[in-house]
Amino acid sequence: MDESQAAKIIAEARASRKYRELDLPESMLRQILVDQAAKGGSTAEINAAFRKKLHNIVAPYLEEIDYPAETKRMFTFFEANPSPEQEKQWAASVMAKHASTRERLAHLDAFCGVLRENIGSPGTILDLACALDPLILPWLKLPEAVNFFAYDIHKPRLDFLGQFFRLRYPNARVIHQDILAEPPQEEADCAFFFKEAHRFEKRLPGCNGPFFAAIRAPLLLVSLPAADLSGHHTLVTYHTQLIDKACAGRGWEVERLQVADELLFIIRKGQTQE
Repeated sequence: MDESQAAKIIAEARASRKYRELDLPESMLRQILVDQAAKGGSTAEINAAFRKKLHNIVAPYLEEIDYPAETKRMFTFFEANPSPEQEKQWAASVMAKHASTRERLAHLDAFCGVLRENIGSPGTILDLACALDPLILPWLKLPEAVNFFAYDIHKPRLDFLGQFFRLRYPNARVIHQDILAEPPQEEADCAFFFKEAHRFEKRLPGCNGPFFAAIRAPLLLVSLPAADLSGHHTLVTYHTQLIDKACAGRGWEVERLQVADELLFIIRKGQTQE
């Protein structure tokens, strides 16, 4: 497949009705297309495989949240100078509209308590594939000076979070970037990677180890579901093995905790880069 064909396929995907509002990073689309092209086939076959892979990766991001409307409601809410408890109630109401953050609401206090116990007093935090996780900031009670970088591929969501940061967390910012195709280059004291490692594994088998190593932070906090969406089947062994394999042979310390139905892996690399 030549460059003109690849560019055409990528442009068509970005402009499609399903994905155009997300403004997906070109680096992400190109990596997926290159991976599919390496398997061979005609241009039509590669394009079909690319579209299928893209859908499987992006499907969890295709939500029903109206972010412009949520942004207007947010401005109205903060104009009333809410109390810290009211701010938590507002943040929880937004997180309830997104699957991964909704699942955490019942144990959010405990989850954030464990995070605070392990991250100490960081100067810089990376929130990788952040979804709506930055809305837990009112629970974390971090010092105002902390730099907080939130990465995601979903542009409307990032626009919403960016407005939230401007209102409440001036040292936080959003970054529209596919972190697997382009790992962050910022150095940080710790990084959050919540409920995404299993999806990364499906996208590119074996990628989590090199990805973790590329993150320029000595402390990674990685979470994964302890059970499937129905709650009927445990995923503890499977997801523990996934993280153990990613960290094997790297000399890192790995501690596993469980907070309600969420596994939390505390990965201490002991250095900022390899």
